[in-house]
Amino acid sequence: MRTDSIFLAGTGAHVPPRVSVEEAVRRGAYDRERMDACGWRNIAVADGTSAPDMAVAAVRQAVDRSGLGPDDIDILVHSCAYHQGPDGWSAPHYILRATLGSPIPALTVEQGCNAFLAALEMAAQYLLCAPSRNGAVVSSADNFGAPSVDRWYAHRDAVLADAGTAVVLSKRSGWAALRSVESVSLPRFEILNRGHEPIFPPAVTTGRKLDMNEHLEAMVEELGPQAAQIGQEYAASGAKLVEQVTGEAGITVADLSRVLHLGAGTTDFLDSHLRPMGLDASLGDVEFFRDVGHAGAADVGLQLNHLVEGGRMSAGDHLLLLSAGPGLMITAAVVTVLEPPGRLGAGTEGSRA
Repeated sequence: MRTDSIFLAGTGAHVPPRVSVEEAVRRGAYDRERMDACGWRNIAVADGTSAPDMAVAAVRQAVDRSGLGPDDIDILVHSCAYHQGPDGWSAPHYILRATLGSPIPALTVEQGCNAFLAALEMAAQYLLCAPSRNGAVVSSADNFGAPSVDRWYAHRDAVLADAGTAVVLSKRSGWAALRSVESVSLPRFEILNRGHEPIFPPAVTTGRKLDMNEHLEAMVEELGPQAAQIGQEYAASGAKLVEQVTGEAGITVADLSRVLHLGAGTTDFLDSHLRPMGLDASLGDVEFFRDVGHAGAADVGLQLNHLVEGGRMSAGDHLLLLSAGPGLMITAAVVTVLEPPGRLGAGTEGSRA
């Protein structure tokens, strides 16, 4: 979908203090062989700071940088990969109350690691539906410190990190233009994120721990030889999607300056995901993620904010934003830098051994 006249006006992030992976190995929380293979150095850990509170910090920063006021924003879409708080509660309205305080719609998109870009697509479509709508806030945050999650072993290739991020979209002006955004699903492989768990009662109510590795094993067991097709179909669908969004943006894959992606600790791991889609892993940023971890749905937004704060973009740069999540669903977007916002002060973050 072409998204004419949608701009990025501000970004924000909250990255909590880091925990040394080497120290985690020394105290027995993580395996040294896995550390060496996966490449992680430091992981952002929020302890008792909730995901919505990290989103509040990121939204405040993004709105402040955007120059927009509450009256300029028509919707807030919050995204996440894990539980946000009390049952029956609305995390986006908590974020809205603590930031804009206006009576606009506030929604949640729960699409796993793809949630931030899925929310970005939803927000852009909402703005394009009515001429009177001018701005949107898209936030994302997760805290994987819950008793039901072992962040070090829940995923075979990643260590789960905590963080919050936000972006402000505007139909008036911004430092970059959102040229296109689109999604595609591969529902035949939805078991990849379900495994053999019963759908009812929900796992969080029974005390069952999050185990993405078991989910993968269950898919292989259920689909048999067809499970091997997931890599081929994921790559083919991703490549077609990338070709579509770049074409809608009026560029080619060769014109891309950077790829903003889900957290990866090694170039080899990133290359295994990007190369089948016709993308070069050198366009990504493994070094950034090695000192953050895989922050659920927030990864792409964190990398975008990192580029903004580091002044690492030039006018005319074309950025591909790419993520995937349960479903299996892939979302891609093209952003063109119009006038870099310059080197900004870093967001709220810290470190500890």
